[in-house]
Amino acid sequence: MINIKSFQNYLEKIAEEYNLPLNVVEEAFLSALSAAYKRDQNIKEGIVKARKTASGEIKFYLAKTVVCEEELKNKDFDEAKEIMLEEAKKINPQAVCGEEILLELPAIEDFSRIGAQVAKQVIIQKIREAEKENLYEEFKAKEGRVVSGTIEKKDVNGNILVNLGRILGVMFKNETIPGENYKPGQRMRFYVYAVENTSQGVKVFLSRAHPLFIPAIFLVEVPEIAEGLVEIKGVAREPGIRSKIAVWSKSPNIDPIGACIGAKGARIISIMNELNNEKIDVVLWDEDPTKYVANALVPAKVLEVKQMPKRTMLVLVDEANLPLAIGIKGQNIKLAARLTGWKIDVRLASEPEKLVEGGIAEPVGSES
Repeated sequence: MINIKSFQNYLEKIAEEYNLPLNVVEEAFLSALSAAYKRDQNIKEGIVKARKTASGEIKFYLAKTVVCEEELKNKDFDEAKEIMLEEAKKINPQAVCGEEILLELPAIEDFSRIGAQVAKQVIIQKIREAEKENLYEEFKAKEGRVVSGTIEKKDVNGNILVNLGRILGVMFKNETIPGENYKPGQRMRFYVYAVENTSQGVKVFLSRAHPLFIPAIFLVEVPEIAEGLVEIKGVAREPGIRSKIAVWSKSPNIDPIGACIGAKGARIISIMNELNNEKIDVVLWDEDPTKYVANALVPAKVLEVKQMPKRTMLVLVDEANLPLAIGIKGQNIKLAARLTGWKIDVRLASEPEKLVEGGIAEPVGSES
């Protein structure tokens, strides 16, 4: 009789090599033995199952489903896979319709060469399936988080392949930071925005341009955010150029902006360096939308904000702060509008009736 203890070292090595729990490998082994037994005993239609006893011995069973007379009114009886309730009760008096019952098969000492080959093929297939599922669960848990990886290469389409240890992730060209160089062997951090279990294997999709990469990085770099003392309320981003992140704390003893910037700017500098020197404005969120909009227009100093119809904020500034409020190519006002979700209309306080060129931004593509 076959004893699983004879294969224990072999199974433990497989578990270690493929980073799988030992019980998963044992189940794959039992499935392989079932297939080999079925092949050697020429059982074409039935379902064979191998089971491990307390002593480690392997026994083989023919698995059948218990059926009742009334079930056969609409279908034919499958003798290879089914057993009538009356017969099942002779084996197990507590048998009920619908449950599975196991009929013990004759023991064998060894398999034929063909049976052993079948067993080998099945265990390889089962191990690959288990490894794939294990890999998927591991990286699915990292979805929405930051991971570290090493640049492997750039493919012909400009997509970046990243070595994540057990798997290659892909960062499509449109998920890269504009102007950033990616050299083989270079270690970087990435945002996992999707993980898929496909017929071709597990696919891990990475990004460095995703707007949610910003809060994910802050979560790693700022302990107060990880501990829930500081809350991220919104983010707007132009990858590689500028981002705005709104933060808030319910504790009056915590300065949320100071926590994000760090002593002498250490934390924000570290994050900006990680993002290829992308400029990051940390702004204070406020439940008062007029104050929130004023804060979002940093580095500009706002004189007054008025809430207008059609979800619009009229912002008044002096001449010195007008270019700061709008920003280069309207970058600052656009990010502020996306961050707050309000249409922003910036005008000079000295001429509030006059529209300013580039002074209006819609909250299109809001990421907060």
